[in-house]
Amino acid sequence: MNRLERPAIPLDRTHGGAAASGVIDFSVSLNPLGPPERAIAAYHRAADEISNYPEPYPDALAAQIAAWIGVAPANVIVGNGSTQLIFLMARAFCWRRPAVAIPTFSEIANALALSGGVPAAIELRAARAWNFALDDARRALAGGADAILAGRPNSPTGALIEFAAARAIAEAAAHAGAACVFDEAFIDFAAGARSLAQLAAASPKLIVIRSLTKIFAIPGLRLGFIVAARDAIARMRELLEPWSVNVAAARVAAACLDCAGEFIPRTHALIAREREFVAAALGRNPRLRPFPSAANFLMVAAEEDAPGAFGRFMLARGIALRDLAALPGCGPRFYRIGLRDRADNQRLVAAAEAYAAMRHDVTAR
Repeated sequence: MNRLERPAIPLDRTHGGAAASGVIDFSVSLNPLGPPERAIAAYHRAADEISNYPEPYPDALAAQIAAWIGVAPANVIVGNGSTQLIFLMARAFCWRRPAVAIPTFSEIANALALSGGVPAAIELRAARAWNFALDDARRALAGGADAILAGRPNSPTGALIEFAAARAIAEAAAHAGAACVFDEAFIDFAAGARSLAQLAAASPKLIVIRSLTKIFAIPGLRLGFIVAARDAIARMRELLEPWSVNVAAARVAAACLDCAGEFIPRTHALIAREREFVAAALGRNPRLRPFPSAANFLMVAAEEDAPGAFGRFMLARGIALRDLAALPGCGPRFYRIGLRDRADNQRLVAAAEAYAAMRHDVTAR
């Protein structure tokens, strides 16, 4: 069966980040360092400006972001989080037969469907460590896809499409007359990874979605941006609501970018150390299988006697995981674990070891 003849990817509005008080929330994927000190100071200073309207469109912030990533301001649009911009992009281009590499952030397919498209699945496989390859894109394009959308590095899998492979996918899409969209919300956690942002600025069919929320740990303020060719940005700007970025968010974002040169390398060192620690510890657990990740989280397959058993066991010990059972392309027994500081990560590992020991006790009886 042609991939695009499959049923549309179902809507999924299940997200992490709602852990109860007293529970360590591993369901979210934020920087364990927390917001930069400059960002906190900028937030407090912004209190003096809340009686003023922000810019209708945050052009000053767009220019600062453009300078940070090495493109022209006309190639950047800033919004109230990358999710707002995903829905804006879907409305602006109205792709009818988009193909989405799943599992991935569910609001991508949601936005496409709610804008009149029929998003079809490019189904990634655990057996291939969830990697998205050029051949996957070519099959979707041959089936009539008018857009290819994928995460880089992908959430929840953590898999990273290398730059050359991602460029080849974008070129194949352009050759077929289709758009190519890479969600790079977590690219700043992938030390050594090269963003496609500069390529997108010069490519009429390539769009890159980025986030400031994750790397700077400011999800309560909602800040994201898109990089694309000037005409594509102009098209989206026509549909963007004015005053989408409030004064506090704009001031905090500017402060974050001012210290990014020091803050992001420090983040890379922490993430590399904690990812190695947690992956190695969970990899020794006979009931868990962590997958390779380039991001600040790990996807784990759990051996379970009943769906959700691992998540419930961990929650009972004060640890919330992101259960991926409802996420299209996943299903029961898959979880995402956001990396935290060493003390929290040690508590996670100890609880996971207790989960394995519980199974051993049951089988020994």
